[in-house]
Amino acid sequence: MKAHPSLGVRKARREANALLRRMRAPSGKALDVEAIANLVRLRVERGDLDGAAARLVRVGKHGTIRINSRVVDAGAQRFSMAHELGHYVLGHATPEADEPCDGPTVHGYVDRGEECEANAFAAELLMPEPQLRRRCEVSPVSLAPARAIAADFEVSLMAAALRFVELTSERCALVFARDRRVTWAARSETFAPFLERGRLVDRASVAIDWFERGRVHDGCQPVPGDAWIDHDDAADVEIFEEAVPVPAMGGVMSLLWIPERVASPFDRC
Repeated sequence: MKAHPSLGVRKARREANALLRRMRAPSGKALDVEAIANLVRLRVERGDLDGAAARLVRVGKHGTIRINSRVVDAGAQRFSMAHELGHYVLGHATPEADEPCDGPTVHGYVDRGEECEANAFAAELLMPEPQLRRRCEVSPVSLAPARAIAADFEVSLMAAALRFVELTSERCALVFARDRRVTWAARSETFAPFLERGRLVDRASVAIDWFERGRVHDGCQPVPGDAWIDHDDAADVEIFEEAVPVPAMGGVMSLLWIPERVASPFDRC
């Protein structure tokens, strides 16, 4: 079964909510992340930055968040800023000179450690659970709720989709593939099957069309379970997949959903 959040991740979420209450900050697009950073003695600047979307440099009780000016997506900029703010608030060790933080990389959503904690802080700050939980309780599952969250809270579709998977009670997962192989996967607490990193994207998946034709079908499509899941009964079960290209990252992300009516074989994983 899916592992429960680490103590560090739970602390990160608490700290983000505490900061929102303390600052009496609004939610959604109205949340001014840069203003919050300024209030906790962080200056925000934009400029060239090699190898990272953002960087935090701490000097005593003050610090600077530098945002890579080549990141043009407003939602990605907001998440990067909130991620670095998370490092600062959580007291993570930060570079004193020009050494870039790993930043809000996709692996940080699914691995443990300080990057995962900073991502959890950013997600909770920008997309608070109390405001999203009910929006994530939908069936059938598709990327439509994530698209709405991305628009209402001014975050990227990937960040919104990851938050949806984190909060929904449906059996779903978000998978990112590059070079025809699974790079990472994030699962809801009810999605029991293990999704193997490094696995070749199956020819029966929707995602394969991105690598072979440079496009994917719109909307959720039925696919055989064994297109993604290694399980004795997977070939006889139909799950659903909605894939979206992420050209900036050179890959494609797929939202997978196991409907309740076919879930029993996988719940025994």
